[in-house]
Amino acid sequence: MSGIYFHIPFCKQLCHYCAFHKSISLQSTNEMLDCFKKELELRKDYLDQKSISTIYFGGGTPSVYKPEQIQMLIDECSKYWNIENDAEITLEANPDDLSEKYLAALKNSSVNRLSVGIQSFHDEDLILMNRRHSGKEAYDTIKRAQAYGFDNISVDQIYGVPGLSMEKWMENLDLVYELDIQHISSYHLMYDPNTVFAKKLEKGQLIEVEEEESFNQFKYLIDSARQNGFTHYEISNFCKEGFISRHNSSYWKQKQYLGIGPSAHSYNYTEREWNIAHNYKYMKAVTEGGEFSEKEDLNFYDRFNDLVLTSLRTYWGLDLNLVKEQFGDDLYRHCEKKATKYIQSKHIRKENNSIILSDEGVFISNDIMSDFFFVEE
Repeated sequence: MSGIYFHIPFCKQLCHYCAFHKSISLQSTNEMLDCFKKELELRKDYLDQKSISTIYFGGGTPSVYKPEQIQMLIDECSKYWNIENDAEITLEANPDDLSEKYLAALKNSSVNRLSVGIQSFHDEDLILMNRRHSGKEAYDTIKRAQAYGFDNISVDQIYGVPGLSMEKWMENLDLVYELDIQHISSYHLMYDPNTVFAKKLEKGQLIEVEEEESFNQFKYLIDSARQNGFTHYEISNFCKEGFISRHNSSYWKQKQYLGIGPSAHSYNYTEREWNIAHNYKYMKAVTEGGEFSEKEDLNFYDRFNDLVLTSLRTYWGLDLNLVKEQFGDDLYRHCEKKATKYIQSKHIRKENNSIILSDEGVFISNDIMSDFFFVEE
């Protein structure tokens, strides 16, 4: 199982919370497509498998491209790999891009999964975040996509936003459940450096939500999602039966993937690689045959810590049998020893020799993961 990720580094408008690499200048979109095609050719041997089970268009805002251009990239992938018949092909999109015309054309492409950036159904939150759509527009977009036959839809929701009361958060989720979608990705607002929100926070123009309020919003999300038929399969992700994000799960299950585009990351078991996070430098290097990426060779303990980090995020948990098989008895005993106190405190449970975070453990997941890491002295 291998996947391909395209990072589309363009947005029509800058969201105030976003720390992902992007540009609001759309002048080089066509040149960037040519560079994507060139990078695919240059890196056709990166994956040791010639079968592709997932393709994901993320960003940025991939829906700045026409469906025909997205399909062109999918067709380009098929020149170098066999795209499986049931491959999951996801397009991230802004609600206001998914017009009747766009959806009609997209339905004729190979895209079979939508990830729609809603964030909130309350206009005051959307204005604060500098989103391009209204709450009603977001709701209507999902209904429209469903009418065009899209039956694998994920929506994004953000909690911990200044001014987002528990009542408003409950209303947001009620509308998500009412829409009968298949997948939810929900994240706590982060004040990443160099974002507009981080600068406003520093100047006192925003007041960060109290930790207890954020905790209560996340707890309500977990409980209400479960009551509405969703499985909480990863810290920030919830799905109906049969609708796990196969692409993102490949990251958490440590499957290999190839990232195309500026700032995109790749992984092939022994090394991680990341492209230049600069549109012009990336395009120049790809076009002229220069270096457009950096890489890190992963040693024995790097690979163990990666396994801990990715596995403990999920409801599959950290498989101790796999630890023993791949990393030996010493790290197996290390994990068992670390798990003991968290099992006693009910932050972890043990099932079929896997250690899995409980609902309580999810709230302190970063601390638990850090404790399991092995650091060479």
